[in-house]
Amino acid sequence: MKKKIVIGLVSVILMLTVSIIPLESATDEQAYAGNQLRILGLMKGYTDGSLKLDNKIIRAEVAALLIRTLGYSDKVVLGQEKAFTDIEKGYWAVEDIQKAYKLKLIVGDPGGTFRPTENIKYAEVITIMVNALGKNQELEGDWPNNYIKRAEEIGIIPKDDHGDIFRKVTRGEVSVILWDTILVKRN
Repeated sequence: MKKKIVIGLVSVILMLTVSIIPLESATDEQAYAGNQLRILGLMKGYTDGSLKLDNKIIRAEVAALLIRTLGYSDKVVLGQEKAFTDIEKGYWAVEDIQKAYKLKLIVGDPGGTFRPTENIKYAEVITIMVNALGKNQELEGDWPNNYIKRAEEIGIIPKDDHGDIFRKVTRGEVSVILWDTILVKRN
């Protein structure tokens, strides 16, 4: 009898836990984009071989991903470096972050920080992709809405389908945005 009660309680607790904790998983679109980026050697997987597309992605990872995508991984990028106060010289992505800064893809924060280990927000990713395409001239309005509007115009993101633009995005979401950025026709 006690065993049945314990099993019943454990079952109820598990059901409540599952209903409280939202389970995220990559969509088919995210899996496709992530696999395409992996095939191209742009998105790196984890030691277990997975891309962990439902994990949040940090700002340093996006900088490294973009530098690989643009073909600057093994190239010298000329320009003035920025001494971000929160990045130590030995940090794994310092070179990619500096290259992204020199290429005017990122600017960092007004206080001189980059926040490399923080999860990146949707609006920030869109801004970086618009910058990467060189489509950031003559933007009207305030950030980030001006970048969102431009991204819609050039086809990086669908019109009026963004959710919370300040949400922290997953590796899967970034995969789709980057894949769509790669596919944008450049004129």
